[in-house]
Amino acid sequence: MSALDFTGTSASHDLLAGLNEQQQASVLAIDGPILVVAGPGSGKTRVLTHRIAYLMEVEGVPGDRILAVTFTNKAAREMRARIEQLRHGRPLDGVVMGTFHAFGARLLRENPGVVADRLRILPQFTIYDTADQAEIVKAALTSLGLDPKLFQPRRILGRISAAKSQLITPDEARNLAETYDEEVIARVFKEYERLLRRANALDFDDLLTQPIHLFEEAPHLLERYQERFQHILVDEYQDTNRVQYVLVSALAERHRNLFVVGDPDQSIYGWRQADIRNILDFEKDYPDARQIHLELNYRSTARIVEAADRVIRENVARIDRRLRTDNDEGEPIVLRELTDQAHEAQFIADEIRRMAQFQDVAYDDIAIMYRTTAQSRALEEALRFRGLPYQVVGGVRFYERKEIKDVLAVLRLLHNPADTVALERIIGNLPMGRGLGPRALEAITTWAAAERRTMLDGFLAVAGRGATETAPALSGAARSAAQRVGATIAGLHEMLIDEPLTALFDAILDRTGYGATFDRTEEEDLDRWANILELRSELERLGDDAARETLPQYLERVALVADVDTLDTDERGRVTLITLHSAKGLEFPVVFVAGVEEGLLPISRAIENEHLRPEELEEERRLFYVGMTRAERLLYLTYVSSRATYGKVGYSVPSRFLTAIPNHLVRSLGRRGSLRTEGKAGLRDRVRGEPPPAVAAPAPPVVTYQAGQKVFHPKFGEGVVREATERAGDQEVAVEFVRHGTKRLLASLAAMETLD
Repeated sequence: MSALDFTGTSASHDLLAGLNEQQQASVLAIDGPILVVAGPGSGKTRVLTHRIAYLMEVEGVPGDRILAVTFTNKAAREMRARIEQLRHGRPLDGVVMGTFHAFGARLLRENPGVVADRLRILPQFTIYDTADQAEIVKAALTSLGLDPKLFQPRRILGRISAAKSQLITPDEARNLAETYDEEVIARVFKEYERLLRRANALDFDDLLTQPIHLFEEAPHLLERYQERFQHILVDEYQDTNRVQYVLVSALAERHRNLFVVGDPDQSIYGWRQADIRNILDFEKDYPDARQIHLELNYRSTARIVEAADRVIRENVARIDRRLRTDNDEGEPIVLRELTDQAHEAQFIADEIRRMAQFQDVAYDDIAIMYRTTAQSRALEEALRFRGLPYQVVGGVRFYERKEIKDVLAVLRLLHNPADTVALERIIGNLPMGRGLGPRALEAITTWAAAERRTMLDGFLAVAGRGATETAPALSGAARSAAQRVGATIAGLHEMLIDEPLTALFDAILDRTGYGATFDRTEEEDLDRWANILELRSELERLGDDAARETLPQYLERVALVADVDTLDTDERGRVTLITLHSAKGLEFPVVFVAGVEEGLLPISRAIENEHLRPEELEEERRLFYVGMTRAERLLYLTYVSSRATYGKVGYSVPSRFLTAIPNHLVRSLGRRGSLRTEGKAGLRDRVRGEPPPAVAAPAPPVVTYQAGQKVFHPKFGEGVVREATERAGDQEVAVEFVRHGTKRLLASLAAMETLD
């Protein structure tokens, strides 16, 4: 029976209620390949969740026959919660839902025997994060006799990741190398892979490539999963790379019920090897595919939607569709020019304070977005100076803090004894490793290689707790330290069987001596200790959970946490500082996009490659479009006339992207807050060529100051005017600044704003 035969049923009516015509069509298109082109704020998550619920409730598809792939854990959690609500609290009955990386890890965990036999990866493998991977690259460079100081490990790691995302092997990379640099990278790539396998570890790219290798080595497994997953749904399809494309295409080959949702206008991860052609060429791959457009935006005001649509229409590589909305017109977009980044940050912070005090806008309703992480410094300083609460998304995540990684290293080693990065971190950072120098570690490494054992086996052998008759030749302090490490790890390992994770955690802090290293009278140590206690609390909560997490499950989840998953949405309320790349998928009532200038947005390298690689400039325009469409009610776009970059101050001009925004949608403010009458042509002239001559516009009026006034200076911060003296049509102002003492300035050059 077809889906349309069920539309009269109660379940069908409930699941289609509240959906517009295009959304309903997306839910009801059951069979065959479907491409849903979903504009920002058009309800794509609603479509995905209602479709899965419809498949289960109306079409009778068992949950374990459905695979739904997302790009963030946050999106997966939200989808799961919504589907359970649509099904009136009933569980999802085996629906496989999560990120590509989590799904890849699941495939490998579900087939331990075949994975060990065909791929030589043991079931207790560790997932290395970026910092761990960089350590392996350093080790690979050292092993090859290359200096890590001359060959940047993170640059090489990026090139290795790019190769893996194209399914290029180390040997293929060596054959493709045309320069000395590429040849070196290929050699490091091969040694990097060897060291990963020796540590029984996988990097993030392996979680995608190894399942493909597994299916190539064991075709019967691919056939089993092809038969199992009757319906495959992929969110954010425009962000898939070649590996993800190959994996999804292979799994969908049997039933061909591939439902992909995405928007080429929001493809912003080309630098991560995302391939926009996957979505643009979907109908070439599947000639019988049906294409449905979700064009109605439910998120933003009409002014924001029209402005964003006008911006993105200047791109060529896109699927043509018009973004529209039935929402109210809303406030004009605020376009503000400032003198420099300090002035920009001060303006944004003052606007936030004004909205919070006089318009009752909650701090967590506000986001400040920017192109590069370096832009956050001035913004943070301005917010701190005014006492405004904020959080930086994409900063040092909880699980990446030193003290957390130190404790997790012990848990990782207990789970995977071959994890050399974890062992070396323990030796270097925990008290029990004191006394072990480079010579001792080299002796243990040499012994391990000769015996074909792990480094940990060497420590256990010295402590008399190993299964070998030989032991590394150590003496004195080094031998005592090795015995201490081996005995401690062996004792902790015995607790894995019967003791809860909290008891194991307490034993780690006690037996390794790590807990005693925190000085409870020092503020910095107190903060670090608070993080340790928070980690313990998390383990305690896991122990109380009905679906109690095992250590392997916990370590895997921690390894796969993304930046946006750390976004704090609790009741305390904090302004969110976030890069434009990290902001996709989020929405805020108020959005500031800072630094909308040539060289930042678009970034300078895209401008330099404009004629050779026009796709880079188009991706920058898509990034601006993503930032604009995160805003629900208010959108601020700021740029400066001069900006310090790499210690040098240079003149800036507004971004070319601004020229696409019609004047009637914008309220353009000058440096001192007065309305500007600059027309679109004038702004275009400033963007495309040299700044107009001084006679093109009257100079801004010189602000006069009086003793007792509170002012803000872009460089010196807040202060009080103590004296103001007339000087040939100008003023010489003596200001006592809170942090910099008294300064004498000319009013015409000071660019100060009054605070009262």
